[in-house]
Parts: sequence; structure tokens; C-alpha cells
Amino acid sequence: MKSAAVLLDASATLAWLLDDEAGGPAYDALLSGRELLATSLWQLEVVNALLKRERQKRLSRGQVDRLLRQLDALGVRILPDPDPRSLVGLAELARPHQLSSYDASYLDAALTHGLALVTEDNNLRQACRALGVALLSPG
Repeated sequence: MKSAAVLLDASATLAWLLDDEAGGPAYDALLSGRELLATSLWQLEVVNALLKRERQKRLSRGQVDRLLRQLDALGVRILPDPDPRSLVGLAELARPHQLSSYDASYLDAALTHGLALVTEDNNLRQACRALGVALLSPG
């Protein structure tokens, strides 16, 4: 039986996948047995970051494909896109915390669905603390 669901952002996912020595095992322990949720934006960000590393020759095509298959096998459930915030509303959520629009969308999803967020982004962590969104961290 899985424990509480958590929302993953791209920064945490990439730290989990790419940091074999420190972050990887810590994330394994943190996320083991949990239901993993993400937004559709997460898919785009993770694939883009891995393809960028492939183009930079930091990862081979085989490594990228292996990592993507590994993520697919985890069964991360993609949340349905919520009713969109107005563009002004998204900017209003981002501004006081100096968030990108992407990170504001993760914050919005965590707030909307009442989920704990897993992120490596410092500004997003601070925004979560300010707004009472639970955070999970491997460290």
C-alpha cells in the first residue's frame, strides 16, 4: 500500500535521476512507497532537460532513453490540468516569491490539490513555506 501522494517538480526529479552518489539514494528512500504525482509541465521539463544534456554530450542517447524508461516505469500519475489561473493570477502568485511561471504552476498545483511538493528550487521552497504548502526533502 502506498503512503501519501507527493507532487514532484522537474528539479527534484533530475536530482533524483542524475545524482547517483548523494541525491539518488536519498530520493529513493524519501519517495519509496509514495504515490508520485506530477503536472503535464513536469513531463515537458524533464524530457527537455535530458535532451539538452544529450545534445551537450553530457548523456548519451541510450542513457537518456534508459532514464525516461525508468521514469515511465515508476508510474508517475499526471494530474489533470486544473482550471487555469488567469495569466494575471499566475503572475500574482509568482511575483512575491520571485518564481518563474513554471515554478508558480507547480505551486498552484500543490495548493489546488493539497499536496506536499518535492523540489530542489530554493525560491519555490520559500514560497511553499510562506503559503503553508508542505515540503518533502531528502536532506
